[in-house]
Amino acid sequence: MPSLLLIRNQYTFSLIPLYIFAVCVFIIVIYWNSIDGSFVFDDTQNIISNPNIHIQTLDWQSIKGTFESIRNTSFDRPFAYLTFGLNYYFHEFDVFGYHLVNLIVHCLSALFLYLFIFHTLRLPILKGRYEEHAATIALLATVLWATSPIQVTAVTYIVQRMASMAGMFFIMAMFFYLKGRTAQGIWRKVSYFIICFIAGFLSLATKENAALLPVVLFVFDLLLIQGATRENIRKNILWGGAALLCLVVVAFIVTNPLNILSGYNNREFTLTERLLTQPRILIFYVSLMLYPVMDRFTLIHEVQLSTSLFTPWTTLPAILFWVGVVGFALYIVRKRPLISFCILFFLINHLIESSFIPLELIFEHRNYIPSMTLFLLVAIGIFQLLEYLKTNKKFLAYGFVALLLCFFIFDQGHTVVKRNELFHHPLYIWEDNAQKAPGLSRTYTNLGLEYWALGQYEKAKQSYLRAIEADRYHRHSLRAAPLINLGSYYLYIAEDPVTAIEYFEQAREIRPKYWPIWYRQSLALIHLDELEYAAMVLEQATQQIQTNADFHVLYSFVHLHSGDEERAVLHARQAMLLNPENSQALKVMGEAHRRLGNHDQAINVWQDFLRRNPNDLEAHLSLVDLGSRTGRNEVLIPSAVRLLSLKGEQTWEELFSTLPKYKSELVFTDDPMNLLPPIRQGVDLAMQ
Repeated sequence: MPSLLLIRNQYTFSLIPLYIFAVCVFIIVIYWNSIDGSFVFDDTQNIISNPNIHIQTLDWQSIKGTFESIRNTSFDRPFAYLTFGLNYYFHEFDVFGYHLVNLIVHCLSALFLYLFIFHTLRLPILKGRYEEHAATIALLATVLWATSPIQVTAVTYIVQRMASMAGMFFIMAMFFYLKGRTAQGIWRKVSYFIICFIAGFLSLATKENAALLPVVLFVFDLLLIQGATRENIRKNILWGGAALLCLVVVAFIVTNPLNILSGYNNREFTLTERLLTQPRILIFYVSLMLYPVMDRFTLIHEVQLSTSLFTPWTTLPAILFWVGVVGFALYIVRKRPLISFCILFFLINHLIESSFIPLELIFEHRNYIPSMTLFLLVAIGIFQLLEYLKTNKKFLAYGFVALLLCFFIFDQGHTVVKRNELFHHPLYIWEDNAQKAPGLSRTYTNLGLEYWALGQYEKAKQSYLRAIEADRYHRHSLRAAPLINLGSYYLYIAEDPVTAIEYFEQAREIRPKYWPIWYRQSLALIHLDELEYAAMVLEQATQQIQTNADFHVLYSFVHLHSGDEERAVLHARQAMLLNPENSQALKVMGEAHRRLGNHDQAINVWQDFLRRNPNDLEAHLSLVDLGSRTGRNEVLIPSAVRLLSLKGEQTWEELFSTLPKYKSELVFTDDPMNLLPPIRQGVDLAMQ
């Protein structure tokens, strides 16, 4: 009999690589259409608009720069941002590389989940219950987890590599902890524990919810390695409690809960409402895993707030349900420690993102780690049902359940494929989201932005109006977004600066320190020729936002058109100091020097501007004028020839009609038709 068991164990171990390979192939098949998915939502601020990760070299200074948060204030998920920086270094904004890394991370997560479950089921405390079928149960649990559509936003949504990679290192740390606790020999133990520590550290450096890893390892050790006997509980409670207290103190020092709670000042819900709502959300998460229908998944979910224990009526039952689940888990902790651990693992890993911290209420990617053990519970239940039917020779029922299981797995895979298709363009994401969460303002705001990017301005306008009408936001400050966008519509598309200013003023009441509002309102005032009012607004803005080059450029336009060329030059220089790449500042500076009679300086500045903008009409007109006045043919001829080239088959009037209409964009206000004689002179000289 022992020899038979040995042969069976050797056979089981020989199948492990095949099982893992099969799981990875299945993952690659269902996620392969995610490879060309576009950047969406928070990808913009975290990757596209985040200069910290746009590294050109792999020196320490560049690498360290990726560790900065997107607000440039502190380290924030440094390892995640480092990987984005490496992606950018090798292929900039080519999405293929970003998605490939995400896919590899998901495969590695599945690999270590399989190994962790397999070795957990073979622990002495579970011996005789699952050991013989450990490989099969681990395979089923891993497949169910890896192919669940609830993981799509953690895998296909590029920036949520933060969630999936934290999960990969999390389960890796658990696996190596398990190996360290069961290994023979001190050096092997030490090696495994070192790897466990490194993986845990990288998990925490990827996303903060990995801070609960020590708690999970403590519960795992107590329940599944030592056994939750009274003696072991008594033995562990003191040092476990002391360790937990230290963790709480460190968390208090690092995060300062008072600062965290102040985040509710910008939320549409209170701390009490969040705590009352989360039990219902946790049940919804579980339902998504058990009933993974395409229509139930979306990027931003619409959730009714629980304002009391009885509003909505499901609030109190949800709370009682989870109290009962925790009580059940503790009750069976000695007889069924694995089931108990699976339940506690799910709840513990939701403590950070589903408790008092004022985060968004709900996101599917938050289940990447917690769902790992829930699918193990499901796999155990399915396997035991199949074993019962097989033992009792109910082969028809056995075949039906097996067939239903296969259908469920392949249906999950199909849903993953369909969800990945939505990420091929942000418009698909937000159109889908607007259909599934029609009561959320944020979805319509984002949908409007995508319509705007595609040039569908009327659809964008209607989406912004729908956002205002819905009047349901995740944060107070987001109420300003559709107002700003409507103001931009009336400013740039409808050419109605009066209405634009009305929307900008409403937005300023909500977000008085948000610089784009001040900037666009100033543009609208300049378009109305309200230069004094625009100067007043810009003066207030530059006092609050002194390091913004765009404000100084706009201020320089106001001074230029007000006849104060010297102050125009002053603000243009300030803009160049803040942003040397701002060519609009050069434009103002060149024209101001031309009007002041500083011809040599004007020529130098305009020529510098032309090196960056070789086809700019205003620059060539100014240089034609300057070349004619100073008699410098080397200045006159090139610009005259270029203007003739730009004219092509059209008339001079048609060419000059393409000059900017508004003073915020136009600096050369002389009549360009008066320059036709020097243009012809320059062309004639070029022909000689």
